[in-house]
Amino acid sequence: MSLLARLPGPRDPVFLRRLASALVLAPLALGLVWYGGYPFAIFVAAFAAAMAWEWVRMSDRDAPPRAFSIATGTAVGSVLLAASGEWAWCALWVLAGAVSAYLDRRRRGRAWEAPLGVIYVASAASILVGLRGMDGGLGAVLFLLAVVWAADTFAYLAGTWLGGPKLLPAASPNKTWTGLVAGVGCGAAAGVIVAGLWGLDPAYALAAALPAAGTAVAGDLVMSLAKRRFGVKDAGTLIPGHGGVLDRVDALMLATVFAGLFAMLAPAGWPGSGI
Repeated sequence: MSLLARLPGPRDPVFLRRLASALVLAPLALGLVWYGGYPFAIFVAAFAAAMAWEWVRMSDRDAPPRAFSIATGTAVGSVLLAASGEWAWCALWVLAGAVSAYLDRRRRGRAWEAPLGVIYVASAASILVGLRGMDGGLGAVLFLLAVVWAADTFAYLAGTWLGGPKLLPAASPNKTWTGLVAGVGCGAAAGVIVAGLWGLDPAYALAAALPAAGTAVAGDLVMSLAKRRFGVKDAGTLIPGHGGVLDRVDALMLATVFAGLFAMLAPAGWPGSGI
């Protein structure tokens, strides 16, 4: 198949649904990131609740209502505590939710999957809100979003247009080494460009952007492996062209966890340092 034949065109329904969803969600997300505060936290909490719900639904088909309540309550509570700067209580809340999820799921087998999902979703969502709340948090979150969106987009486009050797067929038959290289390279470039708008040292920007782009691509693979294990194609159906919320933000989740760790060790003056 020629390269031109692989290009998504105006008749490609998947591409059109992805584009339409991005045109709606991206401006909303960016506007709330810019505004910050509790409006942004509530937006993230709503997404976190949806992600927690999707994780329970795809990982435990016999889950009772209390399993959904534990997962969503843990996710929402952790975000609101992070927005208030209550990090000790946030950690305890996530721990309590994970233990509750484990005890509930143990009766139905494969108990580790429930607390793992609770911790992953709640940690990523609360760290994102915490980053925005720090001094220089606007720049940190915009930097992170630029890296992740560029990495995710160009990994998809390069893998679709150029093909190449498969990256990890056990996770996804469509992901390629070409997409990995394009995603990491373009994600890092986007990060350096956005950091430059804040007058930051390009070396620091590249040091953060490269691993952030790498973890974004890895986050996509992690969720693909989870879906393969659970025997589902998509985590949900909420977002046209993408599936569920987990399908849309899988790259952002792991990259956000990395960003939180990086911010703890970042030099003075780096956006979000001191989280």
